[in-house]
Amino acid sequence: MIKLKGLTKEEVNEISRQIANSFFDYTYNTEDIGLVQYISTRKNMFVYMNAIVRAAYNAGLLYATSEKHEGYLMLSGDGAGAVSFIDGLKMISAEKRALGGFSNMKRFIKACFSEGGTIETRMRKAKRKFIRIEMLVVRKEYQKQGFMRQMLDYTYKLADSRNVPVILDTDDKDKSQRYQHLGMKLDRIRTGGERFHMYDLIREA
Repeated sequence: MIKLKGLTKEEVNEISRQIANSFFDYTYNTEDIGLVQYISTRKNMFVYMNAIVRAAYNAGLLYATSEKHEGYLMLSGDGAGAVSFIDGLKMISAEKRALGGFSNMKRFIKACFSEGGTIETRMRKAKRKFIRIEMLVVRKEYQKQGFMRQMLDYTYKLADSRNVPVILDTDDKDKSQRYQHLGMKLDRIRTGGERFHMYDLIREA
C-alpha cells in the first residue's frame, strides 16, 4: 500500500473518475439499489466522488494498492487523520450539486443515517476509538485478484497496532457478505427506504 502524494489536479481527477465509474457501474444485489438511487448520472457521480477524493488526498488519507492503482482506500479515525474543515464544506457543496438540490440531499442523509445512525455515530456515543474505512474500491479490471483482501489486511494491521476496531458501512448485501468473508462481522442492517439498506460492519482488534 502507498499513500498518494505529489499528484497533479488532473491525476486526482482521473482517480476520482475511476472511483466514480466503479460505483456507477456496480451491479447491486436485487434487494438493494444503493447510492445510484440518489445519484443517477455518471457526471453527478463524478462530482460527488471528486470532492471526497480531493478532500481525502489533501488530508493524506488516500492510499493505492501500488503504483498501478489497482485499488483505492480512504481511512479516517484514530491516528489516521481527518478531512479539513474547508474540504468538508466543499464536500457538502458537491454532495448537494450531485444530488440535485437541498431536498434530495436531505432525503439521502436521512436514508444513510436511518434507524439510530451509522456505526460511527454509535461508536462515538460510546466514546470508543476506531479506524473507519471511508472508501474501498477495486477497479473493475483488477477485481477478483486479491486486492480487496490486501487493503483490508493493511487496515487490520494498522488497527491492531493501535488496539482499535475497524468499522465501515456499505449499501449492498453482496458487498457486506464479501467483507464478512474477509474478516468483518455484520453489526446491524438499517433500512432507509425501499431497496435502500445500510450494512454496518465491524472487526474488533
